[in-house]
Amino acid sequence: MSKSKKSPTLSVSLTSPASTAQIDDTKKTPDCSAVEGIGDFACMQWTGWFRGEPGGASANTVLKAVRGNESLDLRIIDFPPISSDFPVPDGDASAHALAQALVDAGWGNGAELRVPAAPPVAPQASTDNPVCALVSPDAVKNAFGATTQAQVLPGEGNCRYMFGAPSTPGLDSLMFSIELQDGGASLLSGVVPPDGQKIQGVGDRAILVVRSEPGGPKALRPESNDPVTYMSLMVARGRNTAFFTAQILISPEGPTEEQVKDQFVTLVKGIDF
Repeated sequence: MSKSKKSPTLSVSLTSPASTAQIDDTKKTPDCSAVEGIGDFACMQWTGWFRGEPGGASANTVLKAVRGNESLDLRIIDFPPISSDFPVPDGDASAHALAQALVDAGWGNGAELRVPAAPPVAPQASTDNPVCALVSPDAVKNAFGATTQAQVLPGEGNCRYMFGAPSTPGLDSLMFSIELQDGGASLLSGVVPPDGQKIQGVGDRAILVVRSEPGGPKALRPESNDPVTYMSLMVARGRNTAFFTAQILISPEGPTEEQVKDQFVTLVKGIDF
C-alpha cells in the first residue's frame, strides 16, 4: 500500500491460491461493471465521491479480477476536492490506470482491453436501466422505513439506491443494490457458506449472508464509529440468479439486525425477475 496526505492511496491484495468460495465471492461483487481483456474475470467498482455520497467520502476506484486460482483486489482511494490542494478525482483515468497496470503485470488474456466508463460526479436522478425497474426506490424506502428520497445510481447490469448519509446510523444510512446473472442458478446448488442460511419462499432457492465490517475506507463508505451490516440475498429462479445486497448502519435506537433482516427478505420476496 502507498499512502500520503495529498495523493491517492494505492493498494493491492492478491490471494494465491484462492479457494473456490473466494473466487465465487469476487465474481459476485455487487455493483461491479465488467472489464474485458483481463484474466478469466474482471470488473470495476466506483464508490464514495464518484457515487455522490455525502460527508466528504473519498473516491474509490476498485478493480476485482480472477485468473485461474488467483483472486486480486487492486484499488485507488482518492480524496474529494475539499480545497485547491486536492484536484478533482478522475474516475476514468483511475480505472484505465489500474486496468493497464494489471495487463502490464501479465494479467491480460489477449483480448482488447475495454474499461467501462466511470459514473458521473453528480448522482443521477433517473435511469432507463431495466434492472432498476425490478423494484422502485419508494418500495425500498418503505421496506426499511427510510425518510429520505433515494439517489438512483445505475451501473451496467446492476442498479443501486442510496438513502441519506451513509456515515450516520439509522434508517437513512442505507444502500440497496441489485445485480442479475444469466445462467447462474448453479452457483446456489453447492454448500451454504458458514455465515449463510437458506431462506424459504424466495425464488427456487435462496441463501442469505449477513456480515459486519468496521465503518470507513475498508467498507468503501464514509468514516463511521459504527459497523456496517451487509445483507446479501442470493436468489435462483429457473436458470438465472439475482443478488440483492443491503448495506446499513443499524442504530441502537432503531430496528434490530433481526428486524432489518426480516424487512429485507420481505422486500425481496415481492421482486419478480
